[in-house]
This record gives sequence, structure tokens and C-alpha cells, in this order.
Amino acid sequence: MSSRQNFLRAFIESASVDSADNRSVSADSGAQVQSTSTTSSAASYSADSGLGHGRGRARLITAFKECGITQEQPCQNPGILGRGRFLKMVMEKAEEQQEVKTETVAVANESAQTPDKTTQEKEKKVAPESKRDAPSVGERVRSVPNEPVVRMGTSGTPTTLLCNFMELHCEPGRGIFLYTVDFEPQLDSKNERYRCVEANAHIFGNTYTFDGVMLLLPQALPEERMVINMNRPQDGTPVQLTVTFRGKKRMSENVMFYNKLFRRIMGFLQLTEMGRKHFDPTQARIVPQHKLEVWPGYVTAVNEFESGLMLNLDITHRVLMQTTVYEHIKMTSLASPKEYHANLIKSLLGLVVFTRYNKKTYRIDDVCFDENPLSTFRYGDRDITYVEYYKQQYDIDIADHKQPLLLHRAERRVSGQAKPQEMLVCLVPEICYLTGLTDELRSDFKVMRDIATHTRVTPNQRMAAMEQFCKNVNSNEKARSLLAGWGLELKTKARTVAGRTLPNENIMFGKNGSTNAGQMADFNNQITSNHMLEVVHIRNWLLVHTSRNEQIAYAFMQCVNRNCQLLGMEINQPQIAVLQQDGTQQYVQALRSRIRPETQIVVIIFPTAREDRYSAIKRVCCTEIPVPTQVINARTLMNDKRVRSIVLKILLQMNCKLGGTLWSVNIPLNDTMICGIDTYHETKRQSSSVAAFVGSLDPSFTHWYSRATIQSCKEEFMNGLCVSFEHMLRAYRRRNCQLPSRVIIFRDGVSDSQMNMCDEYELPQLMSACEMVQPGYKPKITFIVVQKRIITRMFGMNRSNGTFDNPPPGTVLDHTVTRRYHYDFFLVSQSVRQGTVSPTHYVVLRDDSAFAPDILQRLSYKMCYMYYNWPGSVRVPACCQYAHKLAYLVGQSIKRMPADSLCDKLFYL
Repeated sequence: MSSRQNFLRAFIESASVDSADNRSVSADSGAQVQSTSTTSSAASYSADSGLGHGRGRARLITAFKECGITQEQPCQNPGILGRGRFLKMVMEKAEEQQEVKTETVAVANESAQTPDKTTQEKEKKVAPESKRDAPSVGERVRSVPNEPVVRMGTSGTPTTLLCNFMELHCEPGRGIFLYTVDFEPQLDSKNERYRCVEANAHIFGNTYTFDGVMLLLPQALPEERMVINMNRPQDGTPVQLTVTFRGKKRMSENVMFYNKLFRRIMGFLQLTEMGRKHFDPTQARIVPQHKLEVWPGYVTAVNEFESGLMLNLDITHRVLMQTTVYEHIKMTSLASPKEYHANLIKSLLGLVVFTRYNKKTYRIDDVCFDENPLSTFRYGDRDITYVEYYKQQYDIDIADHKQPLLLHRAERRVSGQAKPQEMLVCLVPEICYLTGLTDELRSDFKVMRDIATHTRVTPNQRMAAMEQFCKNVNSNEKARSLLAGWGLELKTKARTVAGRTLPNENIMFGKNGSTNAGQMADFNNQITSNHMLEVVHIRNWLLVHTSRNEQIAYAFMQCVNRNCQLLGMEINQPQIAVLQQDGTQQYVQALRSRIRPETQIVVIIFPTAREDRYSAIKRVCCTEIPVPTQVINARTLMNDKRVRSIVLKILLQMNCKLGGTLWSVNIPLNDTMICGIDTYHETKRQSSSVAAFVGSLDPSFTHWYSRATIQSCKEEFMNGLCVSFEHMLRAYRRRNCQLPSRVIIFRDGVSDSQMNMCDEYELPQLMSACEMVQPGYKPKITFIVVQKRIITRMFGMNRSNGTFDNPPPGTVLDHTVTRRYHYDFFLVSQSVRQGTVSPTHYVVLRDDSAFAPDILQRLSYKMCYMYYNWPGSVRVPACCQYAHKLAYLVGQSIKRMPADSLCDKLFYL
């Protein structure tokens, strides 16, 4: 059998090649069945819904190539094309290209039954495709393994933890059994097919899922192939249903299905869906002084973990304004009538609104000033105004018929179309409520403090809320029946696991100074009492301020002179540029006229914070006249009690921007470069994305080379990785007279569904860069994905009083709740004094150096201490945080590539 036919067979049967083997699988194991079929490559092409869109698509693209379907041919997206039509198209293509004669195939079939030496030679002639060689050491095996990947460390102090994972127990003999339903004659209407299946509930049971072709049942039917003769419910004409068993799906293949079950359960609990989260409006907390509401809610994720199927459950909150968009429009109009349109678009673009009449959220993509509620749109077979529509559908009266409309662009999948079609939705501001917080509210300390009283949840409160949610599910008749119908039972207790706490880190300063970070991973008190590791003395610098801030600037210089010696720093008197006005152009002109080639750094004191002015300054000094800049808000220097500590921290930042270093930790790795990658996406404007790449240049991992790449909008994967890495390797060789033998990359900003694309798209660019720097150069690459936007939480247990608290920094968890088929671990690297600490998830995609788990875990933790903007540990490795800061600066302010002369400095801190 050809590889094309193998692919089709595996794709149709989905779960395995041999259906009889599938039926013998125990329901609660979730293990993949080892097929005894002689097909060589079918299993590698099997559709696996647990892999996510990226991996599934990559496998289908490979399968297309095997079938001879190239990208140049008009092949539609299989995710949009109906499953039946897609299979038919691929089958027809395979049949067209099958050139083996019938009699030769017959000989091959006979040889398959008696596999001796002669028949094996005949098989080789029939199927000349050679088997794929075993993967090399550095190659990633992308097929899902049969056994869980378990890579556990041993270093550290053992500790007992509780996690926000609830076990989902599957009854023996239950699972997801896959069937196809064929109709004779063929029924074109999906609704008619639904009615025919529904009429046979006495055979299939009341619990099933049917999409028009595939039928999913919680238990197997008595026969593998059933023929059902019936009359169509609509008109009574005869129709024949052929139900064929295709296999039992593995637990990892059912993840999407189980998540859909819990989405239905959220509806049973009367929770309102916003995005992928669900909120309880009946428990809303009102913040009347700010006209805000805080809705508590839940976020859930079902997955197959190392110890089996579990529900990952966390508590979340959503802030809603009690004011409508219409009120916001009126206030904007009164504040600046001349610039009303521009200011309104700037303030609303990218915000999410909530419509209470249908409990849905919409993102504002534009404001239509030429439309109003009396404008018409096509509704069914007639035109109708928005005023009429809301009155008929929701009994809502629109008061202002002249207000502009809000535009939301949604994408909708259309059958037969390769790309999703854009659908425009117009909303009336009068009935739309703003969600989230504006920049103005976020900068208001009182607002954030009042909101935090409702959103900052302690470990004890979080545990109580999770247990209450599980009890609500089990006490709800519909929810309990839905789970029971599929053989599932939700446990109410959080999972107890054994973790480890890594040793505290020693921080090394200049002149042999050192300190222990302690259990709180904080050395703020020691940073100003020790000399910096490497000091850059400032001989020539420029200070820019306005005339009204002259006293503040003078006090700043006096404080600098008094305290710079505490850090071992020598600073001369600056050149001073005094501006009579604080317009953006005045600052730009002063910089262009006063910066000299010998100027080391520019310090600018702003009277107020303004984004446009800040962006203009950074654009000039990062691209046009490359020089590090330090921008200070005058208000931060007005607090006499805190001004000394503020100035000391400013001096530390200035030293970093000039190429100096502050402290280090002991990382005993030789000839190694550690890199960090992150991307930035502009949320409000549909502008370009920015990817940043940062790499270490010295053995102590304190000097960094940084490059940014501007790419197309919303593009997560880095196109310019090859060029950036090539520059980085050349910079490393200039400094060390050799290339690194090992490269360790921490990649931030990658979700689960994107890991395979990251593996196949970015890693080859790294290898290409190595070849371009030096032919034959192949360093050992370790590629680690860093995920911080996760809902996993860990809690320490206080056995004396039965309460829960946050685990200390350095807590590691690398089993039980880790991914079943990935080499991964969770790490708590920072300390929080309020609320619940969030761990970071590390997934090792590639490890040519074959590091022990302890080494990668300790390295990840050590790197969290190397971020020079915080005297303690941060949530992600410093290289990732540096990449984040660079990408944010370029994407938010500079909008273009920084000058090459700044690449070896942390100018973006």
C-alpha cells in the first residue's frame, strides 16, 4: 500500500489503523494503541486534535505533499472545507497519481500474507518509497510518544504543595468512540441529518455529539457496522443510515471536546462568557466612587497531564464601567470640540465593550461618524434601521438618533472559502459599556488601590472559591448529568503534589562584595551599600529641562553629586539646556543642536508625562543621533523623603545604559551564550509587530547584545531571527575571539498551539545563521519556551493551622501536573507580598547538550536574578525581560530599527 493510501486510511480512522485493537483499550488509560499493521508511515500522519492548530496544519501540509497536492494547486483549507469533501478530494488526487498496475498490487497483497524473502523483494518494487531514517540526536521527534515524558530533578528542599488541578475521573469502559454516519440517499441538509440521528436515540443513547458526518459516543455500540433503515422525520421518505466504527480516540485527542463540555457547564451555572472566561454578574462588586463594577469569574482548561485527565481551574475578575460609551463620547466632545473625532478614535480604538442585552463582548475597531441609529442594514429580506431592530429584538429604545456607531470587525468561517470572511458589526454607543481600565484609570493610584481590594485574592480565598465551584458543578443536575453521560466525574479536592525549593542565590557586587538574596529573593537594601560590578564614569553628559523645573533640576544634580560615590561612580557636571516651553519640537531641536559626538548620555526632565513627547525623544536618540537617554518625570523628584533612593536607582539605570554592570550570580557554564526572544503587538493600532532578540556576550552573562526586527502585524514568529542571530554570533566572536559551543535560548510569548511552528520555523533559522557565520559551525542548541500567561497556581501548606500560603521563590514542580508529552516544569521565581504568586511554565523543545533537569531548572532560576531594573528575582529570565523591554520600546515609541551602535548597551531600560 502506498504512503498516500496509508495517510488516507490513518486520517479517516483518526485514532488508529486497526479498529479491533482500539476497542480493546481500557477507557481510563488514555494510552495509544500499538497497531500491528504493516503500514510504515500512516501513524505519523494521523490527525491529532490534541496537537493544536499549528501542529495539525503542519502535518496536513506534509500529507498534501505526499499526495501530490502542492501549494500552487487550488487546494482549499481543510479546516474550512467539509470533512467529507476534503477526504473525497484527497482520495481522488491519490487515485489519479496511483500508477501501480492492478496485477502488481495483487502480487503485493499475496506477499503481505506470506512475508518471505522473495515477497519482500516484490514489495520493494511495488512501494519504492524508503522508510524514514531514525532521527538524529539534535532532531525533534514530532510524533506524539506513547509514554509520558518524565524528567524530574532532585536538588533542593522537598516541600508539599497544592495545585489548582481537579481530577476528572473516567469510568472504565467509557471514552470517546468515533463513528461515521453515511446516508443513502445522500442528505444535503445538515438539519435533516441531525433529525435522523436524533430519531435513533434509542440506539445511540441521549448523550452523543454529531457534526453531520462524525458521531461521537461515550461508549461503544454492540456492532462495528450497523445499518439502520428508517423514514425521514420531515416527509417520511425511506433513508438508510450506515454507522461505521472508526476507532476509540486517545485522551489527548479529546481535550477540545472536554473543554466544550465545560463551556456548556458554565452556561448551566448561569455564568456570562467574555472571551474564554466566564463571570458571575450576580456576585458583582460595586466600586461606586469610580463608577466601576468588578465581576468575579472562572477560567478553566481541561488537558491530559502526566497523571491523567484533569481540570485546571483558576479565579479571575473583569472590571466593567457603569458608564456607557455614549457618555464617554459626550465628555470627549466637551473636552476638545475641535479635535473631537481624532481624540475619540484614539481613546476608543482597541477597547472592548460589553452589551448587556445579549451578554457579549466586542472589540472596537473603528468609529463610523457617517452612520447613526437611523442608518439601515440588511436583516433577512428587508432593510431595517438600528432603532427598529433593537426595539423589535430587545425592546430597547434608542434615545439619541444622531450618535455615531461603533464598528467591530469579526471573522467568520464560510463553507467552501479558503480564508475567513470579514463580517462588520455596527454597535450603538448608548447601549455599550466599556470593560477594562483606561490608561488614565491605571495611572490613578486610588482607583487601582480600590479595585485591588476585590481582585487581589489570597491563597486561602482562591482555594475556597475553587472548591465551591466544584461543588456547584456536582450539585447542578444538568452539569452532573452531562459529565456522567460521558463517563466523567469531577473531584472536588485540589491535587496534592511534592515539590522542591531551590537554594537561595548569592549576589556578587564590585570590589568582592556579596550578599545572600534570602528567602524573599530581594536584595534592595544591599544594592546601594555595595559598589557596582562594572562602573562607567560619566565625563560628558547633557541635562535638558524646562525653566519652570530649574529648581528641581538643580536639586537633582546636587543629590547626584552627594550619592554617586556610594556606588563607586564619578560624574562630572553636565552641559545644561534650559527650554522656555515644553513643546515636543523644542525638545527635539535642543537635542539636535546640543548633542555632541563625545556625549555619553542625555538626561531629560519632563514636567508631565506625555506619550508623544517621550516617543519623539526616543526616536531621535535611538535612530537619528544614537545616544542613551534617561527620561525623568519631575513629579518623582518632588518627594523629599524618597528623592535619595530614587536618584540612586536612576544612577544604576544610567550605568547600565552606558554598558556597565550592577551585579552577577554564579553560572558555571563555559563557552555558552544565553539568549532571550520576545515579541510585541500593538493592541490599539493595526501596526507592525516587533520581535526582539537579546544574547549574552561574556562568561558572567552580564553584557548583552540586542537587536529588534519589525515584521507584519500580529506575527508572533520571528522572521528576522537568522539575521539577528548572525549579528549576535559575530559580536560574541569579536569579544571572545571564538564562537560559543553552546547556545541556550529562552523563547517568551509562545502558546501551546504555536510550539510546533516555533520548532519548525525558528530553529532552522538559527542553524542557517550558524552556517553563515562559519561553514560547518554547529553549536549545541537548547531551546526553552517560557510561558507566563498561564492559569496554574501553587500553594504552600501550613500544617499547624490548615491554611495555605504562597510558596517561596525557587519552588519547582516537574511532575504530576506537567504536560504528558513534553519535557517541562513550573518555577516560582519571585516573591509577592499580596495576592497569589504566579509560577512560570518552562517547556524544553530541544536540548542538544542533554542537560540534567536540575541544571536547566537552576539556570532558569539564576537568570531571573539578572534583570538590572529590579534588585531581586523577576518572573522570567532576565534575557526574556530585556527582549520584552526592547520590543515594547521599538513597537510603542521608536517605530523603527535602533542604531547599530546601541546594540551592545541596555539603552532600553
